[in-house]
Amino acid sequence: MNRKIHTPEGVRDVYGKDYTDEEILKKRINDRILSYGYEGIRTPTFEFFDVFSKEIGTTPSRNLYKFFDREGNTLVLRPDFTPSIGRLASILHDGSDEPLRFTYSGNVFVNRTSYKGQFNESTEVGCELINDSSVEADAEIISLAKDVLESVGFSDFIISVGHADFLGGLIKYGNLYEDEEKIRDLILNKNFFGLDEFLGKTSIEPDIKKLFKYLPKNFTSISDEKELIKLSKPYPVIRKALERMIELESLLKLYDADQFVTYDFSLISKRQYYTGVMISGYTYGSGEPILSGGRYDNLLHNFGFSAPAIGFAIFIDSMMTAVRSQGISFESERKSKTIEYTDKDRDEKIREAIELRAQGVDVKLNHKG
Repeated sequence: MNRKIHTPEGVRDVYGKDYTDEEILKKRINDRILSYGYEGIRTPTFEFFDVFSKEIGTTPSRNLYKFFDREGNTLVLRPDFTPSIGRLASILHDGSDEPLRFTYSGNVFVNRTSYKGQFNESTEVGCELINDSSVEADAEIISLAKDVLESVGFSDFIISVGHADFLGGLIKYGNLYEDEEKIRDLILNKNFFGLDEFLGKTSIEPDIKKLFKYLPKNFTSISDEKELIKLSKPYPVIRKALERMIELESLLKLYDADQFVTYDFSLISKRQYYTGVMISGYTYGSGEPILSGGRYDNLLHNFGFSAPAIGFAIFIDSMMTAVRSQGISFESERKSKTIEYTDKDRDEKIREAIELRAQGVDVKLNHKG
């Protein structure tokens, strides 16, 4: 293989119409996020290893692209924007109670051992709402996610909403800490038969087993699930999670976003820093989520700034796959023209090109003959 003309596994070139459409897609997304009052920021492509360490709860060390600087410090290509933005927020925070609203765009790098249609280098656009612990902040983020998907051109999509404390409460009250990793793996793999079999061998309370049965279910309304609410009452962590979701449900109706939302308590993440509401967006044509995020109220203290936060990332590659599959077309707002010239009319055509470019037209000059 000639390595001078081939890319490594897991990365690719983007050019032509694919590049143009991706830029239009990102602009639509960015315009919608900015309409909510978010401020654009940019963080470095690589950071100190400590920003993404095991204690932070982001990407496993074996999946990081690591290298060294001249002083011998370990650096990594960012696998995830959220810790980087948490680090920056700790610098920018002025001590006030005002929320910080950030939006970002760039590439992330994960050294995957199995690609499954995913790239090692991928593009994300996202937003973070920092220093606001309210359910209103949860609703804003979910409403913004809905508006972003509509602005792209999707009309048939679902935003799954879960809560980290539902499973966390089941682990706590079932005293299943030693088996937590196994339980999470079963849920991540959607192996609920295996989970049911495993729980059958434990001595946890019958009502906890009944609550586990709600993990594979999807709900259009939490407030309608009277039996679930009744079962949760003796377990404060789970009860408070459901109360939060019920309040969120009423706000999403106000935002006219409830029709796009389902509630799914099996929604968990390999990233360990989520603490509350979690979201994941899906549509036809992509086997992967097109956006994902949630609340991470304990992450920022790692950077010396104890503040609640919530946000989501949009996975541009997965979204472009869905766009192509659904036949959504993007028309560039830029006008373009090709002008051909010969030696005889060269000067005239160049002057014409200069005039058109001054009017905002993209002009390609081609010599003919």
